[in-house]
Amino acid sequence: MQVVNEQIDPCKVQLTITVGEEHLEGSRKKAEQQAIAKVQLPGFRRGKVPAQMALKYVDPGAVRQRAVEMSVPDIYKAALEQEGVVPFHDPEFEFVEYPEGGNLVFKATVPLAPNVELGQYKGLEVEKRNLIITDADVTEQVEQLRARHSQFEVVDGAISQTGDMVLVDLTATVEGKDLPELAEPKATVIEIGRNIPDLDNGLVGLTAGDVKTIEAIYPTDFPDETLQGKKATFGITVTEVRQKNLPELNDEFAAKAHPTAKTVDELLVAIREGLNASSDEMSSNELDVKLVQAAVANATVNFPDILLRAEVEAEARQLEERLREQNVTVEQYLSATGKSVEQILEEMSSGARVRISNSLTLAQIAREESITVDDADVDIQIEARAVAAKVSAGAVRKYAEQNNTLNQYRDQAMTQKILAFLRSEAVVSENSYTADEMRAANEALTSVEPVAVDAAADEAPAKPKRKTAKAKEATEDAVVAETDGTDAKPAPRKRTKKADAEAEG
Repeated sequence: MQVVNEQIDPCKVQLTITVGEEHLEGSRKKAEQQAIAKVQLPGFRRGKVPAQMALKYVDPGAVRQRAVEMSVPDIYKAALEQEGVVPFHDPEFEFVEYPEGGNLVFKATVPLAPNVELGQYKGLEVEKRNLIITDADVTEQVEQLRARHSQFEVVDGAISQTGDMVLVDLTATVEGKDLPELAEPKATVIEIGRNIPDLDNGLVGLTAGDVKTIEAIYPTDFPDETLQGKKATFGITVTEVRQKNLPELNDEFAAKAHPTAKTVDELLVAIREGLNASSDEMSSNELDVKLVQAAVANATVNFPDILLRAEVEAEARQLEERLREQNVTVEQYLSATGKSVEQILEEMSSGARVRISNSLTLAQIAREESITVDDADVDIQIEARAVAAKVSAGAVRKYAEQNNTLNQYRDQAMTQKILAFLRSEAVVSENSYTADEMRAANEALTSVEPVAVDAAADEAPAKPKRKTAKAKEATEDAVVAETDGTDAKPAPRKRTKKADAEAEG
């Protein structure tokens, strides 16, 4: 057996394998016997035709092809052993020559296991940004809390203004094309001030019975890039105007709006504590992301194409499943997002590439530093989940065991230990910013690839499986929201307009 071993890339080799006819002899005999057993002739039972007689009805080419198919796995295995190649996944075969009586020549493109060459991951210099919570931040939260507990009341002859809620029959087009969900007038509740500016401005100053066409331009920073800068036309028929009635900020409201506060002062303290806790969590999460970004950027990460394809295919399958659960077709989803299948797959591929690189790098750091997890670490994760879900730790563990998800808690524990190690080795400079300063700093930053700080096991990622489940979520509500570009929600058809407005209010 002759083998030519060619390195295609760091995670792929191509073996060109040549074997003589003698390597096929055993398989040829088996293939011949299988073909003879299938021959049927008058006067003989199936499989009982004498071999010499049956051979006249057997196709030699089919026998040889079957012999090749039966021989290739063993020949390939022997070639791997000869060359010392350890495959990561099944190869792709290409048959070059297999003439009758001649050498069999075929190529096997073999994916190899991922490999990571770590760069600097200790002593990383990063900034931890702490958000300063001001009295204005607390006041803003109080006002948002009052807004959530507000009542929308119908006022005869009311003229709509920002903050009011209007019930309208809505149609919409973008660049002259009807939107599928709003081609026909649909009863829709809209809160003025939560939509694109041109639409909000057009909704101010209306009263029940008014009919208006609003021309609107989507902002250049609109979240859906396919709508940025495009012209929309909204057809509006106002059926009801409801004015927001904010509750008075007093002890009664404080007790109603917060689970522990009994007075306004206690409410303000609780809100400040909550904001500080959120700020600390945000700062810690951002620090972890920066550490992972730096460690990955300093490393050289290689992984086979099959790993990326498996991740993307799994994500695409789960997206299809979620769309199916929401009774949304792929075509409707593509229309709503304004993207092609190729664009969506490219986005999935980009995200998958980041996740894989992160996971491989963190796993290699764990191996390098002998970071492991034990049952006690897993118990901590389960207990945290139990506290968050307000159930017993035993119930969480039982559910995880029944659904084969216990390893998720082990992976979470591993990730936390790796991140804790990176933090302990990093050179962290802490700075404090107000919310406005933080926003300005974020806008000044160059956009970077999103980093998913995911669970990293103490070994390399598992080989791709057909039933891997990782994916983005896609719901019908998301499709509708991206379609009309507003915060308005179409009301159920079987309910009255008044009931819809009350429900939304």
